[in-house]
Amino acid sequence: MQSLKAIIAISAACVVCAISGLNATAQTLSESLIQEGTAPLAVAAREQGDAVRGAILFSQQKLNCVKCHQSGAADLLGPDLNLLDQSATDPYIVEALLMPSKVIKKGYEGVKILTFDGAVVVGRVVQEDATVLVVRDNTDGSRKIRLLKTEVDRVAPSDVSTMPADLANQLENRQQFLDLCKYLMDLAATSPTEQMASSRETGNEISDRLQGLALMDQFRCGQCHGGPPGNAVSPALAPNLDSVTSRIAPDYLMRFVSDPQKMKPGTSMPNVLGHLDDPTRDESVTAIVAYLRSRSEATFRREPIDAAAAKRGEETFHRIGCVACHSPRDERGNETLPEDSVSLGDLSGKYSLSSLSEFLENPHIARPSGRMPNMKLTHWEAVDLASYLIGAIGGNELLDVENASPELVDQGRQLYQSVGCANCHPTGSDRPVPDPQLTLTNVESRLGCLSTNPERKIQYEFNETERKQLTAAIDNQSRVLQPAEQLQVTMLTLRCYQCHQRDGIGGVSADRDLYFHSDDPNLGPQGRIPPTLSHVGAKLQPKWMRQVMVSGRAIRPYVQTRMPQYGIANVEPLIEMFQQLDELPAPQWVDVADPKEAKKVGTDLVGSNGLNCVACHTFQQKPAQTMPGVDLTEMAERLKRDWFELYMRDPQSLSPGTVMPSFWPGGKSIRPEILDGDTEQQIATVWLYLQDGRQARQPRGLVIEPMELLAENEAVMLRRNYQGIGKRGIGVGYPGQVNLAFDAEQLRLAMLWEGKFADPGAAWRGQGAGTVRPLSREIIQFPSGPDLDEAANPWVVDQGRPPRHHFKGYRLDDLQRPTFRYEFDQIKVSDYAVDLVDDSTDATVLKRQLQFETDQPRGGLVFRIAGGQAIEKINESLFRLNNGLQIRIDGRYRAKISGDGEASRLFIPLQLSAGVTALEIDYIW
Repeated sequence: MQSLKAIIAISAACVVCAISGLNATAQTLSESLIQEGTAPLAVAAREQGDAVRGAILFSQQKLNCVKCHQSGAADLLGPDLNLLDQSATDPYIVEALLMPSKVIKKGYEGVKILTFDGAVVVGRVVQEDATVLVVRDNTDGSRKIRLLKTEVDRVAPSDVSTMPADLANQLENRQQFLDLCKYLMDLAATSPTEQMASSRETGNEISDRLQGLALMDQFRCGQCHGGPPGNAVSPALAPNLDSVTSRIAPDYLMRFVSDPQKMKPGTSMPNVLGHLDDPTRDESVTAIVAYLRSRSEATFRREPIDAAAAKRGEETFHRIGCVACHSPRDERGNETLPEDSVSLGDLSGKYSLSSLSEFLENPHIARPSGRMPNMKLTHWEAVDLASYLIGAIGGNELLDVENASPELVDQGRQLYQSVGCANCHPTGSDRPVPDPQLTLTNVESRLGCLSTNPERKIQYEFNETERKQLTAAIDNQSRVLQPAEQLQVTMLTLRCYQCHQRDGIGGVSADRDLYFHSDDPNLGPQGRIPPTLSHVGAKLQPKWMRQVMVSGRAIRPYVQTRMPQYGIANVEPLIEMFQQLDELPAPQWVDVADPKEAKKVGTDLVGSNGLNCVACHTFQQKPAQTMPGVDLTEMAERLKRDWFELYMRDPQSLSPGTVMPSFWPGGKSIRPEILDGDTEQQIATVWLYLQDGRQARQPRGLVIEPMELLAENEAVMLRRNYQGIGKRGIGVGYPGQVNLAFDAEQLRLAMLWEGKFADPGAAWRGQGAGTVRPLSREIIQFPSGPDLDEAANPWVVDQGRPPRHHFKGYRLDDLQRPTFRYEFDQIKVSDYAVDLVDDSTDATVLKRQLQFETDQPRGGLVFRIAGGQAIEKINESLFRLNNGLQIRIDGRYRAKISGDGEASRLFIPLQLSAGVTALEIDYIW
């Protein structure tokens, strides 16, 4: 066991040296591989590479190969690698990875474009005609740039490939490079499969007629004119106004009824009093609101807003999906995308904290037609979100409508009926029947509500596009909607296209993309963007689809955007339409002869000795080491077998950009030793295995024994992701059983612990994506932000890199102990630590020795020593943290404590002379 620990320790040190380099002359992985030669590497990859591990690497976000190389795609930066043929020899593949600019594949040459306004665009031309150039952006392979040729000054060919030259440096070691090469070699040995282009359609549009039908639902035209709006769900209903003045401020109601568009631009509420003169309109508004107040038992009351709750609500608003329909807001609460969003209007003047919280928690009480969906907020999330939305703009004075006379209330009741309020907001048994003379068959589309005549009684503020679309719907009302058209109208009315793409229509817009987040960046866009609805009816079992859309069942906990709930009556028809409309070509799949034996093979294929599905997929709700992909034990319950068979053969064809690797490229298995490489048999055994669901036998590789990386005779370093630090963490284990983690991003001592060093298993097995686990329960963590900074103007701490601090690497002494080097404002800092035992107390000590070098005297600096815990002063040089750790400071300095409790900070004011200034700090256990 002791020798195994030593081997692990030596291996870790080698990994650090290979990745990081100890000085400026150390080779990168790319340089060492190039020096080895393409021919020997090709032989090594063929003999030693693992295609399964390579397939997983290919799909990892850190390489992001699928962003430029997708199956069936023709306009990306790189070619479809499923179309590689025998001309792509093994040495050619190695050379393409290491020296991509040496030979650039024809048709994938890059260009440099200079515009007349001085902009430079670098990428690949994917479309060109007499007037337009469309370029796939080299800096962001997911973006296309459209340029008018009149804007272009010069177009020059580039001799540099769009493929990054340092790709191999993103890998951990030589073996990973061999694995990736082996996977690409297997791709080249296959023949391409037939693609399903329907999932890749782009640029599709919904006709004006269908857009108009969706607008008719939005503006509730059927309430006056009769007739269905054209979608399959119940028509949109106006808000329920029972007890409305207990939920909405009466003064807001008066201003809104007087001029709806002014109060809430884009509202579906028409101005029914705009044709009246000012005195008459004011009198009518007062009467109508008095009538509404008479129907409310409770009185509207405002409450104070908690600033901390509002701050949490701001984060919730911009994270869970509210901004898919509503405009994001800047730090002052101003809408940043008002033109393409559903306006929220003046929420601070409209709601109280409690009334908006209640609405957000269950919007279907006031709006049962589900056009405002339920975002599945907890009570306190609703309070936080309401606090933010109300506090973003400011309130108004309340008006007194408590003591309206019976005569005024009766006048308001009559007006409520006569001006048409009751058509959309019926009260009790007052449910008017549409006038037969106003049915759409008797309506002239260019008159009435669509007229621009300012004297019309019902005044909508339609723009020209909306008038065009509504006219198309009215003029073509006799045409029967086809099922696919009915589905499109329904998805429009429920705003499904704001998040989901289907058949090339909709999806998250570029302006809103940054508000869609994931808990696991390794999953790439599919870990944060709602899934495509193309072929969804052919993909999902109807029972599962119903559970998702009605009950809110979810399988992607890493996606922070929430799937809203619209109410069963509003989504039940969608489920039926998806199931009826969506079809895919039926694949050929086989039945196994011996189900019991087939399940054993399926278990092996799913495990680490087969296709290693458990490396990326959750199993029985246990997250995988690499990423928490959808749970394997829910697959058969969710999916239809035809879709599963097609997807397994070519994941990219059904889900472009997926991180799911292709294990059967061109129909040929990359595990030829299992079932003689028979693709149909292999997929069938996996499907049969998945049929057991939560009772499925546990595959190999799911339970992983912990690793121990120990420092014995010399220090051990591990550069990986650490909790609270990130990917630029540098852990150091000292033989004296004390350890630290340095943050090379924010230049600080971030973590201390005593005892064993670390378990690197999650990082090593997780393709570098996992987090190192310190082997101690007593971990001392210090706050974010650099240790050295200005006293009067410190960097405002966030998750980024301080702009004036620059990491300069480290040196190792004979026992592999690092001296970290960095600069701040031309001050050079060396930070070295050594493990000791105090002779007088036998206590373990980590002695930290710092040097500050500057050409000019510098004052006004502070150096933080500790923080984030209660700090007790024992004497002028000795301090104790609440966890018991003692800190002894160089007697030449006087430390200070600021703050209380976990907000406290121990620091030293620094005055540096020209030259070198030294500082020593002892951390004592």
